[in-house]
Amino acid sequence: MKFHYNSHNLRAIFLVLCMVACLSPSVSWGEEVDNEDTVNLFTAWQEQDVTTSRVPKPLSQTAENVTVITAADIRSLNAHTLADILDTIPGIQLQHNGGPGIAAFTFIQSTDFIHTQVIVDGVSIAALSSNFTDVSSIPAQIIDRVEIIKGAASSSWGSALGGVINVITKSPEKGRAISGSATASIGERTTADTSAQLSGTAGKIGYFLSGGYLGSDGLLPTMQIGSNHAYTKLTYDLPKQGLLWGTFSYIHGNMGDLYVPIHDYDLKERNIKSQKLASVGLRYHLTDSLELEITGRHYSRSDDVSYFNISDGLPYLWQLPDPPLPTVSSREQTYGSSVKLIWRGNDNLLVAGSDYNHHKTQVNTADGWTLSPYTRSIDRWGLYLNDTLTLGPMSLSSSVRLDHTQTSGDQVSYSLGATYQLTESTLLRAYSGRGYGLPQLLATDTPSVKIWTSQIGAESSAIPYLWVKGTLFRNETWNVVDGSNLDYTIPERRVALGTELEVRTAPLFNTSLGAGYTFTETTRTADSSFVYSSNIARHTLKMALRYDDKTYRGVLIGQYLYWNSAPDDFSKPGLLWDLHLGATLLKRENSSLELFFSGHNILNSTQYNRDVFPNVGRWFEGGVRVNF
Repeated sequence: MKFHYNSHNLRAIFLVLCMVACLSPSVSWGEEVDNEDTVNLFTAWQEQDVTTSRVPKPLSQTAENVTVITAADIRSLNAHTLADILDTIPGIQLQHNGGPGIAAFTFIQSTDFIHTQVIVDGVSIAALSSNFTDVSSIPAQIIDRVEIIKGAASSSWGSALGGVINVITKSPEKGRAISGSATASIGERTTADTSAQLSGTAGKIGYFLSGGYLGSDGLLPTMQIGSNHAYTKLTYDLPKQGLLWGTFSYIHGNMGDLYVPIHDYDLKERNIKSQKLASVGLRYHLTDSLELEITGRHYSRSDDVSYFNISDGLPYLWQLPDPPLPTVSSREQTYGSSVKLIWRGNDNLLVAGSDYNHHKTQVNTADGWTLSPYTRSIDRWGLYLNDTLTLGPMSLSSSVRLDHTQTSGDQVSYSLGATYQLTESTLLRAYSGRGYGLPQLLATDTPSVKIWTSQIGAESSAIPYLWVKGTLFRNETWNVVDGSNLDYTIPERRVALGTELEVRTAPLFNTSLGAGYTFTETTRTADSSFVYSSNIARHTLKMALRYDDKTYRGVLIGQYLYWNSAPDDFSKPGLLWDLHLGATLLKRENSSLELFFSGHNILNSTQYNRDVFPNVGRWFEGGVRVNF
């Protein structure tokens, strides 16, 4: 798809920004204090804590296949939203419906997007009526790190058949009363992203404030967006390293979430949505070994969707002189709480916890020319127990969870895993677990989908200047209903066999290479027939060339996806390249001035899983960031 650029001045601005970022000298005063490791996409080999078992523990004791994205990784991407971050991760596939902020579907190792659990500040942000999680609605500016569990994680997180994307937001800046940043970027089709953050600590009180705007006239026809967001986090330090915190997030968007050129129709979906998220928490050490954590949460969202035929002004699909299809509205609310006890021994980590959620949804479902109101309130609770036992170079992890879903009966999930430190530079992993995924709340007659996942893998830096991680996985799912067998009412059983390989070079002259490849083959157990589905990517390749000398930075990212879609979906495999450049022109103590530039899909390639969802063509943007 080609775009006609109508602003020569905008191109000139981008060219100047690029030249400045690449050629301008850096002026610095004082001592360099940035000793951060070179930015990279693949940080899983580093010894850091992850919260896969609902409590921080070292990656060397984590049996699951986990990828961690750090703040430095996010900064190097000039990312707008969580969707831009996930696009770079091996084993994750995204199908975009447009440019920044437009809804995107997320698949982990080719499991359905409705089974990917996305958590922000301990709150699930999935829509109750559809199980869809809009990762493009979470601004990148508030994210400190992202932890991704690839594979069933129900034994800790409940309904998480495909995996968990755990978003950890930024915390107040320690040791400074006030700090912050302001960022502004402009791109083609008036695509703009502006934001500001303030952060600091005064005595025992800490704060982080963020707000911004993301908008565009539409990088695809009719795909305009205007979105505002605000975020607040407050903390209070308690004795014995305890902490009291509260967060609040508000996002409001007006956008075209769907553009479908099909036959004689050009359908446009206009979506006005708002999303509110709030959480409070208390963490306190009862003894040196025993810790208590109590959290509360509230999540609400509203969507108003209208459809139009923009080609001739006729109503949606029905060429009748009547008024167009009425607006479809949904209102959802969740109130919940969690309690957990954490016991840390010399060689043992034990976590016992419970989750409770009260959900309420009100939806008007369109049926021809009428609206069918649907209201439902449910209560769900879960109990879980996780244990990690360390025996010398080996760690054993086990977990069990019971969930009362009210809509799909009681669910029991369990897992067993092990890690073995073969040498100082080589770690072996094995993991197996049973999980489940809840159906959409509107699908009252659909059973829950079950999965048994098994993984074995290793990661090593034994080869000089090279880190390698490999994983073999087998996902057996049943009660699967997605229409790929031409009958939406017949559940089936499937087996997906796959492999994931990641490599990363150590920085040489501030330059490093990285790549990740994922292969998945899915068949039906009944007759071993091949499964064609637009939800499954058979081949995924992610590549990155990075440079960072603390003054200039650049990353060239390639992404190749071969979707396993049915022939009549007319999918298009392709390789997309994105280029991100940045330069720190001025730096003094805690203050700095940065310029950045990004070229998206720079070869203007095509890649999509269905021809009704064409990808965005080549476009450019540039901006400035001030840190203080």
